[in-house]
Amino acid sequence: MGYLKLLWLFIKVGLMRQMAYPPHFFMMIIGKVIRILLLFFFFQAIFLKVDRIGKWSFEQVLLLFATFHMVDFLMSITFQRNLVQSLPRWVQTGELDTRLLLPINHLFLVSFENIDLMDLFSFIPSLVFLGYVLLNLPITLSWLQGFLYIILVLNALIFLYAINLIVATLSFWTTQSYGIGRILDNLFKIGRYPLDIFEGFWRAIFIYFFPLVVIAQIPSQALLKILSLKSVFFAFMVSGVSLIIAIKFWRIGIKNYLSAST
Repeated sequence: MGYLKLLWLFIKVGLMRQMAYPPHFFMMIIGKVIRILLLFFFFQAIFLKVDRIGKWSFEQVLLLFATFHMVDFLMSITFQRNLVQSLPRWVQTGELDTRLLLPINHLFLVSFENIDLMDLFSFIPSLVFLGYVLLNLPITLSWLQGFLYIILVLNALIFLYAINLIVATLSFWTTQSYGIGRILDNLFKIGRYPLDIFEGFWRAIFIYFFPLVVIAQIPSQALLKILSLKSVFFAFMVSGVSLIIAIKFWRIGIKNYLSAST
């Protein structure tokens, strides 16, 4: 319960920080909404020429797109900027020292200290868009499908958290991992497209070596009633193994951290 109260405090502080400059805050939200609309029209233009992308119809691609952006916004709201942007800066400037002295789980603190409320308000239109897509899908949804979808979305966030933590931990040796984080962020965005567009080598890479299917494709398949138990097991295994590796790597990084005072 103490961590939930602390997280709520981070949210309130984040809101006060963002609302200190209201025009900038609202312009950034408008910009993010416009970006989603442009991508929607992009997919619409593609489907004027083709009926399907691989096995995916227009409505199914929109579900994949909506799911990806919901996961992406949740990642941006919570841990991504903390790990990929703030942690390397704290390591470089020595600000991490004071955080390591606080009587709280250090990983929790560096992961969630700055909650980005700008993306929280951008997240709401993505939920509305998801609702629109679900209403237009030619299938009847069950509570079980919805529950499995939510679980797989949370599982996707665990996977993304693990990858971001691994990248952020590199800053203990390099003092700067932001460039790698930007590359990964662009790779993640491939997950908003059906992986049927890839064949052979690249398809294998994005399914097994860098499993982008975990982010949006597998959760979407849960709602479309085309999800296999094998895919569910694969998604949980990928996230679980990634998280274990990330936490172990973090602990190694902390042990190798040289304080700014040394």
